[in-house]
Amino acid sequence: MFMDSLQTRDQHILKVNDDLIGIIQSLRYLRISGKLSVFLSEIIQNHILHQELEHFVEPTGIEIEQVSMEARLQQQLVNPDQFQQWLIANNITYDDFRNQIIYRLKADKLKKQIAAPKLQETFEQQKQQLDRAVLSRIVVDSPELAQSLKIEAEAGADFTQLAKQHSVVDDAVVGGVMGPVSYGQMPPIIREAIGNAQTGQIVGPVEIDQRYCLLKVEKILPATLDESLTKQLENKIFEQWLAEKVQSAKIELNVDL
Repeated sequence: MFMDSLQTRDQHILKVNDDLIGIIQSLRYLRISGKLSVFLSEIIQNHILHQELEHFVEPTGIEIEQVSMEARLQQQLVNPDQFQQWLIANNITYDDFRNQIIYRLKADKLKKQIAAPKLQETFEQQKQQLDRAVLSRIVVDSPELAQSLKIEAEAGADFTQLAKQHSVVDDAVVGGVMGPVSYGQMPPIIREAIGNAQTGQIVGPVEIDQRYCLLKVEKILPATLDESLTKQLENKIFEQWLAEKVQSAKIELNVDL
C-alpha cells in the first residue's frame, strides 16, 4: 500500500522492464544500500561548482574545439562515425559532449583561480615530502649477512652486483633499483633511515617484515614546481576548498524517505 502511494506521487525517471522508478524510490534504494550520502555529496559539490562557474566568461570556440579534439584523440574517436557511435553508446548527444567540454574548461579556470594564491606556500610547506630519492636495496634474511654486505659495498664492491647475488626480493634482477620515490610516499621506517643521507651513501641494515634491508641513495631529486606538480597541488588545494564549501553549506533533504 505504501509503495503504491509512493509511486503515485513520485516523478518517474527510469523504466526497468515494465517497472517505473521515480526519484524518491531511487533515493530510497540508495539509502538502503548505504550509498545515499555519497550520491548527495556529488550533487552538492556540483551545485556549488555550477554557482561559482556562473560568473566565468564562456570559453571561445577555438578553446572548445581544441579540448574537444584532444578528448576525441584520447578516446581514439577521430573518425566521425566512431564518434557518433560512442555518443550513442554513452547515451549523450553532441550538445551534451560540448557542454561537458565547456564545463571542464570553466572548472579548470576556477581551479587555477582558487589555487593561485596558495600554490607557492603549499609547495614550500610540502617540499620535504615532495622531494624524491632514487634508491637501490639489498634485502636478506639475516642481520649478519646484511652487515657483511654493507662492509663489502662500502669497501668498493658493486652494490648492483651484490643485490643480484644476494637480495631475496624481486627487484634483485635489476640490481635492487627501486626508482624515484617521494619522501612522502616512503614507509616511515625507510624515510627515517635515509634521513639526511647523501648521494652514494649506504644506510642500514633496517629490519622490515623480519628481513634486513640495505639502502643506497643513488640520487636525490629536489622537487620543483613544474607543470606536473603544479597540477597536482592545484587539484589538492581545489579539493580542500570544495570540501570546506560543502562542509559549511546548509543542507536539508526535503523529502520523506
